[in-house]
Amino acid sequence: MPTSTFDTAHLNDCLQRWRNGEREAADELLNSTKERLERLVRRMFRAFPNVRPSADVGDVLQNSMVRLLRSLRTMRPATTRDYFNLAAVHIRRELLDLARRCKSKPCVSFEFAGVTGSRHEPAVEVPADLDFWVRFHQAVDELPSEEREVVGLIFYHGWKQAQIAELFGVDERTVRRRWRRACEHLRKLVGDDGP
Repeated sequence: MPTSTFDTAHLNDCLQRWRNGEREAADELLNSTKERLERLVRRMFRAFPNVRPSADVGDVLQNSMVRLLRSLRTMRPATTRDYFNLAAVHIRRELLDLARRCKSKPCVSFEFAGVTGSRHEPAVEVPADLDFWVRFHQAVDELPSEEREVVGLIFYHGWKQAQIAELFGVDERTVRRRWRRACEHLRKLVGDDGP
């Protein structure tokens, strides 16, 4: 079976074998989901501009997978949905840790004297609202689970509300309600002073 396979039945089988104590199932699970997790890291990475000079997508992916594997030693996600929610939590936490470490570091410009072009990274500007984004990502972790899951799927995964409703097996209005409640909670936790 190729390592890029994303088959819900296969992933559920890996999760079940992991719950039954088969250690190799965790490796198989990570290998099967690596590409999808990498896409998730790439998407979430954009919201952390101050991290880019110090780490790349591969670093974040690797550290997040280590965190995920550590938690899989004690936690047993019941479904692939739970597994991907857990993975998103660990990616977000890795990015937050990196953002805190990089907060006081100046961003390094890769623009060398007279050298420009697609081979070089552009200078990364740390936005003035970086504190807001750190608070935002931390606040997402504090949301009730249903709201956190909707925010994760919309904000981090880029899903549409209709797709989420289909995944959850609920009406689209339910997803809209959860999204509105999540936005209200986030405003209370973070404040309205953001972008």
